[in-house]
Amino acid sequence: MRQIVCSNCMSRVDIGAQQCPYCGHSFVNTNPAGALPVNTLLAGRYTLAKCLRVDGEGVEYEAIDAQTESRVVVKEYIPFAICAARSADGRVIPKAGREVLYKTTCMDFIELYKTLVSLGQAEGLTAVLDLVEANNTAYAVREADEGLTLMEYLDELRIPLNAQEALTLLSPVVTAVETMHRSGLLHRGISPDTVRITPTGAKLCGYATLGLRTAQSELKPHLADGYAAPEQYSVAEFQGPYTDVYSLGALFYFAVTGRTPLPANLRKMQDNLPAAHTILKQIPGYFSAAIASAMRVASQERTQSAQEFLEELTTPQARQDLKGIRAYLAVLTPRHWKIIIACGIGFLLVMIFSIVAILGSLPDEADSSSSSSSSSTSSSAVSSSSTASQAVPVTNTVTTPTFKGQKYEDIIRNQSYAKDFMFSQEYEYSDSVEAGVVIRQTPLPGEETKTGTMVHLVISQGAKTAKMPAVVNHNVNAVIANLTSLGIQYRLNIVTNNGQYVKDNVVASSIAEGDSVDLQLDVVQLDVAGEVQTPASSSTPTPPSTPTTPPASSSTQQPATDPNTQPTTQPTPDPGTGGGTDTGTSASNAQGQPTA
Repeated sequence: MRQIVCSNCMSRVDIGAQQCPYCGHSFVNTNPAGALPVNTLLAGRYTLAKCLRVDGEGVEYEAIDAQTESRVVVKEYIPFAICAARSADGRVIPKAGREVLYKTTCMDFIELYKTLVSLGQAEGLTAVLDLVEANNTAYAVREADEGLTLMEYLDELRIPLNAQEALTLLSPVVTAVETMHRSGLLHRGISPDTVRITPTGAKLCGYATLGLRTAQSELKPHLADGYAAPEQYSVAEFQGPYTDVYSLGALFYFAVTGRTPLPANLRKMQDNLPAAHTILKQIPGYFSAAIASAMRVASQERTQSAQEFLEELTTPQARQDLKGIRAYLAVLTPRHWKIIIACGIGFLLVMIFSIVAILGSLPDEADSSSSSSSSSTSSSAVSSSSTASQAVPVTNTVTTPTFKGQKYEDIIRNQSYAKDFMFSQEYEYSDSVEAGVVIRQTPLPGEETKTGTMVHLVISQGAKTAKMPAVVNHNVNAVIANLTSLGIQYRLNIVTNNGQYVKDNVVASSIAEGDSVDLQLDVVQLDVAGEVQTPASSSTPTPPSTPTTPPASSSTQQPATDPNTQPTTQPTPDPGTGGGTDTGTSASNAQGQPTA
């Protein structure tokens, strides 16, 4: 008789049992309607356990691989927006008129995961182990989740990473993205929730097709606001490696500042995202500039590859100079090149004529021999004089300019300043000086210094406190833009909406309107109304792993589970009893034949 594996004690149990005879674990089905029941046997190899999460692409299950006796995660492609039901034997049935769309999007899913399987155990990537085609759909098998998400990790730390820590921790993720790009894949969902910090290093997970990561698509899309690139908010815009570069920049921005960036669709209307180094003093200017370059709103102005982004994060000035040279050469027209070549030829001709003229003016051999004695004496004297002059170093002195009152960004971009000075910086709050502007400097203006002197700048972080604006009953996007412009840190908690709230409106705040907010210490917790739950949705059980979150009451409240993990509609419930069924063929089996 075929057997499943108990998800509790990993013992082999006959299909059809209602509980494990070894540990007593119940096999009663607790998965939501539309999901496969607990203890479904997939491809004769994978025992599906509880449902972990649901999104616009389908369902993820905890599972046991009987072959390796290890825990894995299985993702089933079943986009509820275009699927009508599931038959009694588990087959997915697309909605009438959506058959072609279902077929093409399912093929996208299959091609994505086939390529990920071929990458094997690549650095920084959660390994995809297998692909199973069954039930008129496909199933991707990947490593089980380890460690914490980056969001959870930083929540536990309670302070942002410094630049070197962020680079050390997250560079495997940048390498992983470059690996995906070289294989023709885009991730499109990089965020603190899709990066896991494991005992072996940071790993990227959360793979998805284009439909899930693009607004207004036929599936129920899920974008990570603050991390999704501007072009992901429109089906009419092209996406490319630069799309993931934007998300990487946002990921590093969050890691070193502790703040979620302003959503890209709002930045297209008004870009007031503060530079990372204006938020925290320990962030080096070059590191902040690399992040800003990766997060440019216009894709053509953005850093174009993950590898280039990594290089800009690791090399302070050389990469910036090289990037400037590349940018200059890129805009040269054929006419410019003709002028450059003509100038080069002209310079070469001038050099030739000059050499000929010099040779013609030299004395003949007789004159040369007659004057050799005297010239030897004089040249010796000149040589001695020259050597003596070279032994005394020439010190270049410069007058220190007035940096006080200037914006730090303008200072570090000034080539004249870069030629004569090096800069260190620290930040402090100021009620009288605008954020990003120099408060004081050492050496003082007018002092004579040597070229290359280190100038220490104290830069304003703006006022330490701000007055909490009105947020309740306002749209969350407008609220985010307002809080970001004020420098107020925030966290969003999505709450259940039975129709009493307007969708996407803020319904509660942990800090009242008009109260003082400490920009360094306070994090405002905002409750935001989710999708309106219709009466029909009451028949759609919520996965047991998704708790309901009460409204925020203090600044220490944890964020609620993302509502986008709930399906809009569910296929007809499977009548399975939880005893287990066997379905599917595995890509790891010969020619896709079912395992006996």
